[in-house]
Amino acid sequence: MKVKLIQNQYRILTILLLLGNAYLLPITADEAYYFSWGKQISLGYFDHPPLIGWVTSWTDPSTVRLPFLMAIWLFIFLAKEEFLGKLLFIPGAHLLLGGALPDTLLVLSGFLVIHSFKKWVSVPSISNAVVLGIMTSMLGYSKFHGILLVLALAIGFWSKRGEWTLYLAMAITALALTPYLVWQSENNWVTFTYHFGERFHYRSIQSLIEFLGITLLLWWPVFNFFNTLKLWSKSLILISLALFGLGAYNGSVEMHWLLVWIWVIPELSMPDSNRICQMTYVLVGVHCLFWIPQFRRYLDLEVHFRPEISNLEADSNVVFLDSYQDAALFEFNTSRKSYSLAHPGIRLSQYNLRPYPFDGKEVVVYNRMKIGEKLEDTPFYFTRAVLFDLSNMKYTRNSDRIEFDRKYIPLGYNWILYTYRDAIEVSRTIVCSGKSEPIVEIDNKIRQFLTLEKNWLPSGLWIPLQ
Repeated sequence: MKVKLIQNQYRILTILLLLGNAYLLPITADEAYYFSWGKQISLGYFDHPPLIGWVTSWTDPSTVRLPFLMAIWLFIFLAKEEFLGKLLFIPGAHLLLGGALPDTLLVLSGFLVIHSFKKWVSVPSISNAVVLGIMTSMLGYSKFHGILLVLALAIGFWSKRGEWTLYLAMAITALALTPYLVWQSENNWVTFTYHFGERFHYRSIQSLIEFLGITLLLWWPVFNFFNTLKLWSKSLILISLALFGLGAYNGSVEMHWLLVWIWVIPELSMPDSNRICQMTYVLVGVHCLFWIPQFRRYLDLEVHFRPEISNLEADSNVVFLDSYQDAALFEFNTSRKSYSLAHPGIRLSQYNLRPYPFDGKEVVVYNRMKIGEKLEDTPFYFTRAVLFDLSNMKYTRNSDRIEFDRKYIPLGYNWILYTYRDAIEVSRTIVCSGKSEPIVEIDNKIRQFLTLEKNWLPSGLWIPLQ
């Protein structure tokens, strides 16, 4: 028995970490957000491809993590003990364990692609090509970062480009992804616009240095044993490091993006020593500290869990300002509809693709912008208002004039001009009442938005002036 435990020690540790994450970590704001997607099945969503929404549609608040845990458990039982030891030894790889997130699906589907690709390389038959095409399409439906694996494999196995069955696999992938691309085209390519343009507004050497420092800290074994890797693995690391480094320099990068490096772990040639084993246990112990609320508060990580949401009144129609995370967690905790109202220039979300559910009804607007009264023992302020969704209001632009039908503007709304420079709000100017025709001076050197607001509360109408 003792021998068996020693032989499977890493498998046991991995399972314990999974269970701890599942039952001792609260649902994060992002998980609640993706859970909200599943309430409305769609071929696409604002932030990511739709697979995460399809999976969460099978769940309820008490089981939202279950399909992801089951998939990872299967992965653990199929994986080699040696691989799991390497996995636990790399701090950055611990991010894999347990979340109802697109990254979990990305990692798992990536391993399936690698497995099916190696089978195809060994035997480039039609059947293996079909399986490869299906697995690659699942990767595409998981997260955009999957393209990095495809590029890395193309570089590492360039000599295989003459195999005709490879193009059969590519055709199957393209055919399977066509419905998603059609949805994107019908929705103004919102996901591509967001990821490849809207989230990058300023340049920061400091952000780049911080990214590189944390990367080295969390993934140092990958760099230390880099020379042991094959060409495709080296390509994956270098391409993603360059791309995410550029993102960090331009002000937007998330450390969990580097989970794509988990695919190269099986190829790392690391010494099987007692020191590494001991260090693995230490790292697992550090990981377990995150289950303690006081430790999370000390590291200022509670922003991902937002326990203050549980203190909010749930009997009224509730909306939030500029926070899709708050709205999603409120919906998750209360099973009631909510919405996130966004000011111009603020990061958009799936809520902007949904109809406003409380049009013309009184709502309680919770916010962190000090609008209204302070809610005791929380960071929130609140106000009550009757708000309208004006996002579909028809208008025409004639030089510096905005022409519209005044009868569609409810009383109490004003035209507001927002000016941004390098993603920072420079000014907010009240132009005129909503019933009047706004005349503004357009400056093409900066970002400007004309919008309708009611006492600082958005209407959903954004008119870019550039």
